[in-house]
Amino acid sequence: MARRQKDYICLIFGVILIMVGAVGFLYPEVTFKRAKTIKLGPVSVEEPQRQILNISPYVAIGLIGSGIVLIYISLKK
Repeated sequence: MARRQKDYICLIFGVILIMVGAVGFLYPEVTFKRAKTIKLGPVSVEEPQRQILNISPYVAIGLIGSGIVLIYISLKK
């Protein structure tokens, strides 16, 4: 791969990391629902489950920082 292509890949991946980190910093708690099926003989019952995914602010700041480093590396000549 040419040097220029690697720079573009680093730049794009850095921007993606910054965006994911910003979303994780702004929305630290993500809630999603999933249905669990319970079978009792010929009868099946669906139980909705609510799951919460907590995103640490340290992880979000780390993603933003690593994205900035990747952008710096790709723009450095």
